[in-house]
Amino acid sequence: MKIAKNKVSYAYENLGKQRKRGIQMKCHKHHDRDAVSQCVDCGKALCPDCTNRWSIPICDNCTYTRAGNDKNEVIKKILFMIPLFVLGFWYTSEQASFDERLVLGYMLAGLPWGWSFLNRITPNIFLFLPIFGWIIYFALKIIFSLLIGGFILPYKLFMSFRNYQNAQQIQGIIKNNA
Repeated sequence: MKIAKNKVSYAYENLGKQRKRGIQMKCHKHHDRDAVSQCVDCGKALCPDCTNRWSIPICDNCTYTRAGNDKNEVIKKILFMIPLFVLGFWYTSEQASFDERLVLGYMLAGLPWGWSFLNRITPNIFLFLPIFGWIIYFALKIIFSLLIGGFILPYKLFMSFRNYQNAQQIQGIIKNNA
């Protein structure tokens, strides 16, 4: 779960303004406890126990929603890689050996990961290229994405499955404590 720092500071700042006006908020879950923070996503009041439950001050409902979104993102990524693998494996030349087809499928499955990696390191100066420059740029980017994606794919698959399991565990914890 990722969060912008300014959201966290806004939640604490907003709670401080409430206190200055003489309003004491109570925890949305534990109605007998005073609030010390607010959920960074929805703004619900949180007591010290609820605030410290996760790495950021966030209520259980928003944590459950974020975990569900994380699971959906992992599923989308995996479902996007499968057709790319199939495309590379089955739609290659019939003269290619099984190993060559497997490698091509693997490289195509890693293409999105390589592309996203290159997007993080590509400078913005390429925005002012002529048409011929764009053609060369995208051709090189696809080639490098295939090569880099082949190296990144095992790590990204491992991290995707791990994130999926973490999201499932978080949702299970919240369901059991509800």
